[in-house]
Amino acid sequence: MKEYIYTDGVDSITLAGGMVRLNLFHYDGSPTEEQQELPRVVNQQLVLPPAAFMRAFESMQRFVEELEKSGVVHRNAPGRNTTPTPAKAISPNFE
Repeated sequence: MKEYIYTDGVDSITLAGGMVRLNLFHYDGSPTEEQQELPRVVNQQLVLPPAAFMRAFESMQRFVEELEKSGVVHRNAPGRNTTPTPAKAISPNFE
C-alpha cells in the first residue's frame, strides 16, 4: 500500500549533517482578525542528500514551466520573489 503525505508547504530548508532538510507544515485552526494567514504547524521533515535535492528541484522547475505553458499558474512580477501563483479558476464551481 502506498503512503501519501499531504503538506500545505515548506516552512524552511536547511543543510545539517550534510543532508538537506525541508520542514513541512500544515495550516491549523482559524485565523483571528489580526492574522493575515492561518497559523502554521511544522508536522514533518523531508531529509535528502544534496544530489537528490537538486534532482527534485530540477524536476519541480520543469513542472512549473509546464504549468505556466498550460496557463495553470502565472509568475508574479519580476523581482526577488518569483513564486508562481495559481491562475484564476476556470470552473464556476471554484469562483
